[in-house]
Amino acid sequence: MIGEKEKSDIIKGITREECAQLTKQLCDIFSPTGSEREIGEFILDWYSRHGIKPIRQEIDPSRINAVGVIEGRGRGISLQINGHMDTSFTGTEEDRMFCAELDPVSELRGAIRDGKVFGLGASHMKSGVAAFMIAGKALKQSGIDLKGDCILAAVAGEISRTPVGPYQSGSYRGEGTGTRHLLTHGIQSDYAICADRSGHSIVCAQNGVAQIRVRTFGNPHAAWGMTREQEPPQENNAVLRMMRVVQAVDDWAADFEKRCVYQSEIGPIVPKVNIGAIEGGAPFRPNYFPGVCALYVDVRTPPELRPLQVQEELRGVLAKTGLQCDTEMYGSLMGYEAKNVGTLVEAVKQAYKNVCGKEPPPANTFRASIWTDTNVYNEMGIPALKFGLGGKKYAIRSEQIDIEEIYIGAQVYALAAAEICNREK
Repeated sequence: MIGEKEKSDIIKGITREECAQLTKQLCDIFSPTGSEREIGEFILDWYSRHGIKPIRQEIDPSRINAVGVIEGRGRGISLQINGHMDTSFTGTEEDRMFCAELDPVSELRGAIRDGKVFGLGASHMKSGVAAFMIAGKALKQSGIDLKGDCILAAVAGEISRTPVGPYQSGSYRGEGTGTRHLLTHGIQSDYAICADRSGHSIVCAQNGVAQIRVRTFGNPHAAWGMTREQEPPQENNAVLRMMRVVQAVDDWAADFEKRCVYQSEIGPIVPKVNIGAIEGGAPFRPNYFPGVCALYVDVRTPPELRPLQVQEELRGVLAKTGLQCDTEMYGSLMGYEAKNVGTLVEAVKQAYKNVCGKEPPPANTFRASIWTDTNVYNEMGIPALKFGLGGKKYAIRSEQIDIEEIYIGAQVYALAAAEICNREK
């Protein structure tokens, strides 16, 4: 264990002002999924200026992972702290696909006022990245002699975006893209902390994902010139057929969400089914019966349930409608409950107690029932947990977070890393 003087020396290197300023600087750099290079280059330069070894991982011309390493001196335990650089919204006109109105771009830049940081990605999750960057700097400047490596991994492509249909560029490659590249291109460790949002609670179990496209088919020809009795719309119109499918899927969803709750050590992990998109017909030719209609369904699956099982179950539901349906699963990620993670849990708990004088808050399992890069580590056999900050929306796309939350998080990351990385293998 590290001593009280070492803890004090580490904490002295962390200030609220730097936490706020660095978060603001990160928010000033727009980094939608697929365009993380600019923010990654900023982070790599920041590592270099603060004596942290920078490693640039090239993913494609517009995106990189930005890795910083504080090297240990011997065969100690290594720890990664991971956070993603991409944001929930792009900050561009593309966001009109999700939003009826858009707040001005000027409101998306970083701003500090009233004890908070505002901006696009302020809470999800540029404040978390800033917190572990500052934690790493404090560790380095404290002069503490680590036995194992402390690795700071700012990664591309975590936001829930999946290539499908015409959406095939890097802008649609999220949910683990950067972290899978990270771990399969030389950056490995004994343990990992995912700094994604958790409200300072410790999360050790998370859902997986199955994303499925369902198509119905009609008879594409002119709808005029015939009575309904002669040309029944339900027999010819793929959109009307899809209405029956939507109701069947929603009825199944209500049952699935109750039936498939997973009881983890932190509490129930709750599945979720969402009908996320529908497309069909030709907007420029609405006088024709639509020949094809597609529904896009996102299923957040509990740990240990394979996406294939979800696909098969949904096919059975659709078969009962009596309609001709085509299903295709285009996204599939497993959920996990971490194994052999107790040492890391205790280190984070103790660090939080040192900083706040109390136990971390219990996990809000409804908020924890999502997918994050934590699952990629656990899938690859690296015991990992999620411990992140909080924050919330401020406007339509802009977010906000209390500076105090960032300050606490940075201290917890630094003390937990110092403890883990000072243990012998």
